[in-house]
Amino acid sequence: MICTVVVMTNAPRPQQLDDLRTEWRSLGRSRPARTALEHLRATHPPLAEMRAQDLCEVVELLEPHSGLSQLERAQLAACLLSCADKDPLIARALLQTLLPGLVAVARRLDWGRGRAEDPATFLADLITAAYEVIQEWGGQSRPYAAPDLLNAVRCRMRRRLIAERTTQMVPLDAISDAEPLGVQVQVEPTEGIEALVSLLASGDQRLGIIALYGREVLGFTYKELAERTGYSARMLSAAGREVARRNSA
Repeated sequence: MICTVVVMTNAPRPQQLDDLRTEWRSLGRSRPARTALEHLRATHPPLAEMRAQDLCEVVELLEPHSGLSQLERAQLAACLLSCADKDPLIARALLQTLLPGLVAVARRLDWGRGRAEDPATFLADLITAAYEVIQEWGGQSRPYAAPDLLNAVRCRMRRRLIAERTTQMVPLDAISDAEPLGVQVQVEPTEGIEALVSLLASGDQRLGIIALYGREVLGFTYKELAERTGYSARMLSAAGREVARRNSA
């Protein structure tokens, strides 16, 4: 099955996202989507207890008010990535769950300010890049699948903006990003949050590094980061402040 992921148009941004949602309502309830769900259930047994009938309902389970805990949603997103190489509809389901995060990434990159294209085209580029990363990473096991993917897309698009602005001889400080509160991070973007935690954090600093990286580098609020990691926003906030205090002392 071939999934039409993005139509590269200059339509207004809300319409662009609405088109993807409309497409997904059709794809996610199709017979192939129900077949893909059976594969997910075999890989992720808790799905059998969640009574999802198709991939649309799986995506709904990943929404903040679905009734699942933050940890359960994070585990389900990780399952989608690990199975994304088995069926393009599973990859498309994961893309659907990332749309709000991709809008946040677009804001973080100031909608590609300085490019000739309008914001709608920049968002389309982000969505296309996200699907490409999902295809590249399909089959991998990543506990922080959603923020890892968003980080990879953000870094990929940021490098593209830097290259374009260098060619145009535009000052690069227009798209500079602050490092996370004194924590100097040198890690390939495709390694993701789990690798960063392994690299920098030991014991009591682990959660703080996750909090700082998600908030200061990826641009998430603590509430958004909590939804993606399974930790509470209050816990992430406190841990992030503590790591920032230690590194600035």
